[in-house]
Amino acid sequence: MPSRSALSASATWLLLALHADVVVAADPVPLLNAQLQSVQWNGIGRLSSQHGTHQCIATLLDTREPSGQSSGPAYVVTAAHCLDPRNGVVAHDVPAEGSVAFNYFIDTSEQRVTFALKQRVWSSMQGTDLALLELDASLQDVMAQGIEPLRLGERPDTATPVMVIGEPSVPDEGLRLMRCTQQRTSHAIEYPWVWRDIERNDCAGIAEGASGSPVISEDGQRLIAVINSVGVADSTRCERNSPCAFDHAEALTGQALNYAMPVQRLSGCWRQGRADLENPDCTLLPAVHIEIQERIAFMRKLALDANGQIEAPTWGMTFALDTPRYRYKTVQDPKACEDPLHYSGTIEAAQNRIDTPIGTTPGWYFLCLIGVEGADQRPSPGLMANSLSLPVNLLPAAPVPDPDVSIRRLEDASLEVTWTRHPPDLVRYFVKRGPPQSTDCESPSGYRRARHEVYAFKPQQLPLKLCTRGEDINGSHSVVRTDHLLPAP
Repeated sequence: MPSRSALSASATWLLLALHADVVVAADPVPLLNAQLQSVQWNGIGRLSSQHGTHQCIATLLDTREPSGQSSGPAYVVTAAHCLDPRNGVVAHDVPAEGSVAFNYFIDTSEQRVTFALKQRVWSSMQGTDLALLELDASLQDVMAQGIEPLRLGERPDTATPVMVIGEPSVPDEGLRLMRCTQQRTSHAIEYPWVWRDIERNDCAGIAEGASGSPVISEDGQRLIAVINSVGVADSTRCERNSPCAFDHAEALTGQALNYAMPVQRLSGCWRQGRADLENPDCTLLPAVHIEIQERIAFMRKLALDANGQIEAPTWGMTFALDTPRYRYKTVQDPKACEDPLHYSGTIEAAQNRIDTPIGTTPGWYFLCLIGVEGADQRPSPGLMANSLSLPVNLLPAAPVPDPDVSIRRLEDASLEVTWTRHPPDLVRYFVKRGPPQSTDCESPSGYRRARHEVYAFKPQQLPLKLCTRGEDINGSHSVVRTDHLLPAP
């Protein structure tokens, strides 16, 4: 097993530079290890999972006792969505198929060492995106191949310089080093997921395939978080591949941000080099597996009744879970889902539809859900940390605008009709057409959802009466627009 003394002069300079007042290029730096320049990071590898959606990065954990002895299995940590992206899933002690290739550098393609996965010790997509995996090998066997593990580190309280070591799946050549600043953020939303009390950083060069990449302390020795997503902060999107971040109540906009999951929950889950989820200091369990059967739209509009009063929309969500009972509540800060106060009484799992009002003022709301065995189950730290948060953004009440329809004559005498959407107040159109004399636009019968945003009516189809009705995200309708499509003079 190579020793630290084998580090080259260039690697020594890199470690010293981490503590110096120097300017380091923002672009990712490819790491080399043919001469053991980066041996301390050869336990960061490429994860390939047969159940995941794409390749990711995983890091070998140093779980040895203070004496340095290791008789336990080898474990790696990565992002949970690399194995199962379903919202509401907390899994533990389930088989895992795939492998991790270590010594994953651009100049060591012939010296990479691969180990198979054995099981998911624990993984969660509820409030976090983190997975602890066991390899089908002991830590001693992996280290005997010259692979160096990393120890878990403490979470910094304030903004701090960090390193991210990983590699996107394209070009998929080897690990790269990225340096930047990381700090805590209240939460991030990438519908349907909500991540609470997480980290964000501005490292450049992180893209698809880099999920699970370790965020490492400035001295290069400790694992403090793993990358789970990247995007430009935009509070108007909050969708897949376009997450949004919130620093307490304020949305962050216009910043290129990476989101990272803290790993400190894993720290209390070890006994003599083995993962022990029953350890009193471990907060990974208990957990509930929740299957969302009727997904809620994450953007809703407040509506007005006939008297002009606000009508609060309801959650309208159905689900299944693997505990006999559950509790829920509505909050405006998802971190409050981890607070046991104000949850409902226990409800039988068979009563699996929540239809209570969301709220009456615009803003973000979150449905908190926990599964329990019974009314006497205490709200332990693990139970509350595994609560599910489901987001809805309530928008101000506003009437549905008139349909935005434009018509122009083409060179072949056809008429091209364009229906322009203006979300969230005008998200879809319903149309019908027919002979001018017999088509009644005010009659609700005959309308069909417009399948095209642009459609050309041929000269032989004219004349026609075209009826258009717009609809907002709540399903409310606009007034009907009538157009007479006439043949060319």
